[in-house]
Amino acid sequence: MTQLVGVAVPTLLELRSAVLASAEAEAAVNSLREAGFAGGESVHAAFHQWLAESSDDEGREPRESEPAELPLDEFGDRAATFFHDAGWGDVSLSHDEDEGIAILDIVNCWEGAGSAAGHGCHVTTGLLAAFFGRIAGYPVAVLESECCEGASSRCRFLMGNAEVMNQKWESMR
Repeated sequence: MTQLVGVAVPTLLELRSAVLASAEAEAAVNSLREAGFAGGESVHAAFHQWLAESSDDEGREPRESEPAELPLDEFGDRAATFFHDAGWGDVSLSHDEDEGIAILDIVNCWEGAGSAAGHGCHVTTGLLAAFFGRIAGYPVAVLESECCEGASSRCRFLMGNAEVMNQKWESMR
């Protein structure tokens, strides 16, 4: 059974603000990421069920297979549609083979739109780590490299194995 419940974005943003205001900054960020991570398995299960029940914009039929078994382009298209329909914003997936990372962009990100300057999209970061880790079959590290901190631009998340993402983090500092 999928364990999802609809919660209004303003409710999530208010809870997020309360956590950020009530705890030391690093502890608050960790709590928000852990909360996002805790929901990743349920979101993965919902995606799997959605794939089995939904055709896509390209006319592709519902898929009973595991999400990881989809061709990369089809997986990206379907995941983007799933997240968009769930209210995340306009999502696109790409990859950088040279760097060994996946790139997820969200225009009008639900969490970024409610971000105070410098706070970032911590719930989203944690959820993406859990969701894509389930898809990949190994732990996936997620780094938010850009945050829109407003509703009119994009948030960018880089994803890969921990070693690659640690190197990426060091190069960005």
